[in-house]
Amino acid sequence: MLWRIRATVDDRPGFLSVLTASLALRQVNILSVQVHTTESGAVDDFLVDAPDSLTRDDLADAVRRGRGRDPWIAPAHARGLIDEPTRVLALATKVLEGAATLEESLSLLLGDCDISWRAETSTGAGGFTATGMQLRDPAGGTLYVGRAEPSFTPAEYARAQALVELARVASRRTTP
Repeated sequence: MLWRIRATVDDRPGFLSVLTASLALRQVNILSVQVHTTESGAVDDFLVDAPDSLTRDDLADAVRRGRGRDPWIAPAHARGLIDEPTRVLALATKVLEGAATLEESLSLLLGDCDISWRAETSTGAGGFTATGMQLRDPAGGTLYVGRAEPSFTPAEYARAQALVELARVASRRTTP
């Protein structure tokens, strides 16, 4: 079964190998990994193939035994096998072609999240917390992105900001 696992790992030599060894002991095959640098350590985002007999709790136990912290685990889909740069470039193409709205693209970029729009411009310059992002909509107003889990990372916020900027540039090209 495919799973997505996210865990914080101390960014020190050997710590990632301890986590991967703990998963390997349970016959978990790591198919891809992304590393998100944060102040509290490296947040590693894995796509794994695990035996059907393993439960979410079994995987969480393997992460903790491998020195991982704050595991978040969810079933994954085969579309997760597309490498991240290719996936993001495809989303950018959709934005440029107008084949998807900015909100749809942000949702595809960030995963399971809620996006709302408010006409008023935010009082701040944008930003993010573990559960929310505030982004200036190129069409005016503010987009609010929320997600309970997993926590947003600085890398995800930077990706969202880059997609918003791309939408801003695309809208300038189509505006006479």
